Amino acid sequence: MKTTRTLITVAFAVVGLVTSQNVLAEHHRENIAMNVERQLIEIEVNVLVDKFSELTKRMHQLSLERLEMEVEIEFVSNEAEKSEISRQLKKLRLLQNRLEEKQLQTRDHIHERSQQVAEFHIRDEHEEEEEGHHAEAEQIEDELHHLRQEIEDLREAGKLDRAERLQRRAEELIEQYSKQERRRDEFAGKPRHFNRLMEERREAIAHLEELHEALEQIEGDNEEAEEERDALERKAVEVEEFLDAINRKLEELEAAQQKEGEEE
Repeated sequence: MKTTRTLITVAFAVVGLVTSQNVLAEHHRENIAMNVERQLIEIEVNVLVDKFSELTKRMHQLSLERLEMEVEIEFVSNEAEKSEISRQLKKLRLLQNRLEEKQLQTRDHIHERSQQVAEFHIRDEHEEEEEGHHAEAEQIEDELHHLRQEIEDLREAGKLDRAERLQRRAEELIEQYSKQERRRDEFAGKPRHFNRLMEERREAIAHLEELHEALEQIEGDNEEAEEERDALERKAVEVEEFLDAINRKLEELEAAQQKEGEEE
């Protein structure tokens, strides 16, 4: 059996109870850098949301203008005037296509940046958990320190039986904490990963619905309409593939969770 001093030393090494000032300073600098980066990303998200709103309004305005021109051209008899309206209508359709591409790109950027902001929040939660863990480690350190001192005093006083009981208590404390650490390391990331996947799934479904709505609004069989339809269909296929991948990951997590529940 290991000596009490060896056990206590091992326990201190396992729980990582010694933190240097250099490490703390580096951690502080990293926090400042991350906070600045998060603020910049949040500003960018706000700008992108405003941009998306303006694009949406402009798209709606162009849709109304296009509708008016399509009706107007039906009642124009002058060929020159009809040709001019047709030219303007073609220009408007092209502008709509370009704006729609920009709208979809902006939406993707919003999702990407929003995910980064969410990751910062997750990191904050993780740091709070780490602070709680550190407080728990300090509490165990104090208890082990008192146990070590008491064991040494009892041995010097010749009270070996009682010293042996306290030594077993120290061993149990070390084993208990080691088990908690292993379980914590094993399960810490799963809830956050699950929540992140669920959020990505909701966003993908919403994006797919918007693409389908845009497809339904396309009218006509001319070249411009076909190009617009093809572009949206390709984008929809990409989103569907992404959604399938997320669903598979969620199924794997659920299966793993069920298996763990059965084992417990």
